Amino acid sequence: MTTRGVTLAAVLAVLLRPSWWLLALAGFLIRGGVLLFLLAIVMLPSPLVLSNILEPAIVPLALGGVDAGTLAPFLLVAGLVLVWLLAGGWIGAATEVALIRDAREAMVDEGLPARPNARPGRWLVTRVAIARLLAHIPTAVALGLGSIRIGSVAYFELTSPFEVTTPLVLRVLQGAMGPIVAIVIVWLFGEIVGGLAARRIVLDDVSIAGGLRGAIGAIVRRPLATLVPALGTSLVLAIDVAALLGVVAFAWAELRDRLLDALADRSTLGVALVAFVATWVGALAITGLIDAWRGAAMTFEAERAAVAAMLGADTAPDPGGTFGASPGRRPGDWSAGDRGGSL
Repeated sequence: MTTRGVTLAAVLAVLLRPSWWLLALAGFLIRGGVLLFLLAIVMLPSPLVLSNILEPAIVPLALGGVDAGTLAPFLLVAGLVLVWLLAGGWIGAATEVALIRDAREAMVDEGLPARPNARPGRWLVTRVAIARLLAHIPTAVALGLGSIRIGSVAYFELTSPFEVTTPLVLRVLQGAMGPIVAIVIVWLFGEIVGGLAARRIVLDDVSIAGGLRGAIGAIVRRPLATLVPALGTSLVLAIDVAALLGVVAFAWAELRDRLLDALADRSTLGVALVAFVATWVGALAITGLIDAWRGAAMTFEAERAAVAAMLGADTAPDPGGTFGASPGRRPGDWSAGDRGGSL
């Protein structure tokens, strides 16, 4: 079976298992996806408000006058981010471990090339969480370096902008496009390496270092087969999230206008409320489905590659017919190694 075959098989497996959607959605939200959904309904403050809020902290830093009072808010934010990274990373790793193990069981049930379930190792969730954090060390470096340019652009746009007709966010994105693109690319690479390492830790019970080495080695040895499922499904997820959040933002704007209108008809307000709730729930469900597909596709490909390596072939043998079909060629053929009759 090929990489494309197991990726398509992952779609069918995910569609039949809605519980995977909830697990994947939980992991997606706890790792930062909740911020994206909040941005769709939270109105960002104007540049004037932002400048009034940030000026007391930014100006001393820009002029070199740093004291304890200036650093306190930044240290508090850094502490909260650290707690979120540790706690959220562990919870996200727990959902990922459950999805990986369920995906391998699904492969066995569907007759796809997979190894027998191994005895679960110790501290799987913790090892996966640590591997995920270590995989994003380059992301932290890129974020630290890129934030210097992004901060300077934001400071300039807040204090002395050339024009104010374009929204502040777009002006900052335009002025710091290079660092932002670099951060996104490095973050995506860290996500792929962390995901591959997690699958090696869960499926092969290797150490954290072994999982990371194996992930990078797989990318070097088989770049297309390793990266295509992860990049393809991540692209679909990004397009899905962007489109769904646009629909959610539109539904929320319609509801907000009616809530602020004292003369709004109750029936119209009720319809707008139902439409917003339905849009919000639907966006969450579809996001969970696609994120579950991404995880299942990476797991299916990891198992397919492991089976192929055991057999000493580039790809595992394809028995023909539908997924899980018996290699028996005549109707009614049966042997002790077959799972069923040929199709």
